[in-house]
Parts: sequence; structure tokens; C-alpha cells
Amino acid sequence: MHLQLLGNPWLIPIIVLIVVLMLLVVFFSTRPFKLRTDIRSNPAGSYDESVTRVEQIQSDEALILDLNQVCKTKLLSHGESVDNVLVFLHGFTSCPAQFAELGQEYFEQGYNVYIPRVPRHGIKDRLGNSLKGLTAEELAEFATQSVDIAQGLGKRVIVAGLSGGGSMATWLSQERADVDLAVPISPFLGIGFIPRIFNRPLANLLLLAPDFFQWWDPIHKENNPNSAPYSYTRYPTHALIENMRLGYIAEEDAKRVKPAAGAILTITNANDDSVNNAVVAEFEKMWKEHGEQFLQTYQFPKEFALPHDLITANRPDGNIELVYPKLHELIH
Repeated sequence: MHLQLLGNPWLIPIIVLIVVLMLLVVFFSTRPFKLRTDIRSNPAGSYDESVTRVEQIQSDEALILDLNQVCKTKLLSHGESVDNVLVFLHGFTSCPAQFAELGQEYFEQGYNVYIPRVPRHGIKDRLGNSLKGLTAEELAEFATQSVDIAQGLGKRVIVAGLSGGGSMATWLSQERADVDLAVPISPFLGIGFIPRIFNRPLANLLLLAPDFFQWWDPIHKENNPNSAPYSYTRYPTHALIENMRLGYIAEEDAKRVKPAAGAILTITNANDDSVNNAVVAEFEKMWKEHGEQFLQTYQFPKEFALPHDLITANRPDGNIELVYPKLHELIH
């Protein structure tokens, strides 16, 4: 055997490389994720206080000269606190316009609806340059602020988020007891085409590697036919992975303690190859192990052929006539 090894000069380096790669995978799989700063909540004590905070955010946004006007933070209010307030957290590289139509439908049903703009999103430059430097801490601070504002807008607080917004909704489900229902929709907790076991080490490796930009559609690039006119057509890899990092921070918590939210509804899409449904299923398993009988799940069947972004109203490959009624049925 030794003679055979010596007779092949490439065999030993290949074996060493394989062993090193395996050790790296194990190391980065177990490397913990945590927030680097403390996030403190400050819930609004009244309807007027909530409105004042939203107006301050909108005033600050008015000073951003290159902000797309359809991407401003939106509040659909009945002029007083109502029974239900619904916070919609839009997806990574999108903006509040993504939830405008669905939000209007819930408003007409009597909900107060709050659709805040995620930091660094909604800029007219659709190349995503403003996303450079986005962190999980920034996302956690924003999600916390959004729930704080919601407390004065309604008696029952529901937080629903798509993709990157779903990562925030997942984190909030672990952190906020004053969220009555958390609804992660196709949450970006892992990359779809990467096996679940490799997602965590890949996230660690990409955060250590130099940051670089990726197109959502490498063929059409800035002319992506499925991109909304307000969405970014590319993104920096570190900003993308920071959404995953927030999810892994929630996972660290879910391994130890039960979720704080009053109830959780996870919504996935069997046709979605952008996010990793196996990672979502792992969260569902952990939540059930804590004895949480309030967990509900729903998955849109693969034969519906829905895209990852099943919320945006004007997507040519979307089907809101199918999706929106189902969401109304599930979120009530």
C-alpha cells in the first residue's frame, strides 16, 4: 500500500486536501453565530406615539434625494388603534411597494397595515450599491423598531415577511413575546440549490471571503424581465449572507429555548429553488420539539409553478389570484 502511494505523486496531496476540506466544513459548521451588539426594544405606548414614529421615519426618508418614491415606508391606518395590525417586511433587494396591493386588501378588511422600508433598500440606482455594508445587526435593529411601532397600531400584532423579510420574521418569532403571530414566507434561511448541511459552512466562508456583486439574472443582468422596476438587479454577497446570518442567530436561540411569539405560521413554496426549504423544515422540527402546538405550516404545491417572489403583483411569472386568497385564508 505504501509503495502504491509513493508510486503516485498526486495521491498524497489529494488525500491531504480532502482531509483539510472536511475539517474546514466541520469547523465552519460548528462556528456559532451571534449578534455583535445588544438590540433593545422600546414599544410604543399609544397609537399617537406609533404614528409620530412613522412620521419621523417618513420625514427622514424625504431627505434621501435618490430614494424611489414608490419605496417609501407606508402606513395604512384607520386613524386609531384597531384589533389587528399587520407588519409586512419586504424581501431582500425589493421595497415596500412589493406588499402595496396585499397590504391594501388587508387594510380594507379593517387591519392597520405597516410596511416599513428595510435599510439600504429602495434607492433609484438599481445596481444595489447601497447594500454594501448591510449587517444582521442592522436588520435586527430594523425588525425590532418595526415591531415596537406596531404595538400602538393594534391589539393583535402580526408580522409577515418574505424571503429576507422572512429571515427577520423568523428571528422575531424567537425574540418578541409581543408578536401574536409570526409568518415567515419563503424565508431566506439557506440557499436552495446547496444541500442543507453545507449552507452553514458556506455562509461562514463567504463572509470571510472578499465581498463581490452577483446578478439575480446573470444572462439579462440589469434587464432582468422578472425584476420589478423598483427592485435591485444585483447584490453584494456579504449583504445576502447577512440575511442568512440573522436566521442562524435565530437557530442558535431555537436550539436552547422555545420561541417567544404567540404563534408561528411558516409558508413555503415547493417550486422555490432560491431558498432552502430543508432549513425551514429544520426550524419547524426544533419548534415542535419545544412542545409548541401553535405552529402551523403550509406549502404551495410544486405544480402551481410559483416563483420565489410570490407576492409582487406585476411579476409576469406570478399568480397573485391564487396566492393572495390563500394568504387571506391562512393569516387571519
